[in-house]
Amino acid sequence: MMYKEVVGSEAMGYLATKPTMIITTLHESGIVNAGVFGAYTNLSPTQVGIAISKSSDTYRNIMRAGEFVINVPGADLVEKIRILADNIPADRSELDEAGLTAKPGINISTPSIAECVAVAEFSFDKEVPIGFHNFVIGRIQGGWIKHEFLDSDGKIDIFKAKVFRDFKYPAPLYVLPGEVIEG
Repeated sequence: MMYKEVVGSEAMGYLATKPTMIITTLHESGIVNAGVFGAYTNLSPTQVGIAISKSSDTYRNIMRAGEFVINVPGADLVEKIRILADNIPADRSELDEAGLTAKPGINISTPSIAECVAVAEFSFDKEVPIGFHNFVIGRIQGGWIKHEFLDSDGKIDIFKAKVFRDFKYPAPLYVLPGEVIEG
């Protein structure tokens, strides 16, 4: 598989569509944690923010390790997302349960998901408490995109990549550009 790997803010262009995403983090045991999220907020050319439950493994792992990866799946991973969204114990890898492959990080220790179309790697910057969640802010460190999904501006081509968004949470219904698919 051919990947275009980058360091720094160029990887922010891979998140231009605000897709359904999978956040990978590392448990203290080294097991890769994968959580499914439906939204993030671009805060600057180098920062994103995500509301994350304070009781989640994802939150605890980010606070401990100081990093995370936003993985952008294509529609071919909808069934895998259903598995990732299950309540899998912290001592088992969601990636193993879903049959997905960990790809070593480029600029951080946390792996990404090789089957995704693009990823952006982040270091933890700060957090803001908001009710039962904390708004976690990350600073871009780099990322990768599969060559076939690059558009002419160096960003993600959402049509070729079949990027989708949450449509009806928590029901597994997603929107592709021009259609609705059920997970």
